[in-house]
Amino acid sequence: MHDGRFETLEEVVEHYCTGMKRSATLDPNLAKHPDGGLPLSAADKRALIAFLHALTDEKLVHADFVRGNAEK
Repeated sequence: MHDGRFETLEEVVEHYCTGMKRSATLDPNLAKHPDGGLPLSAADKRALIAFLHALTDEKLVHADFVRGNAEK
């Protein structure tokens, strides 16, 4: 989360599913959903978290750096 209040991706996803508060600064893409947050099933949440973990695979980052592809 941008302000550091959550320690895990699970907490962040749960916030967007249950903890969003309406405000003038809420992104319109989030504001279009019903009160209470994004309607994700438990399976959707697990899939989203797995996808986000795949984007930050330290082994992949290290392998690219070692091969000299860090700038790509």
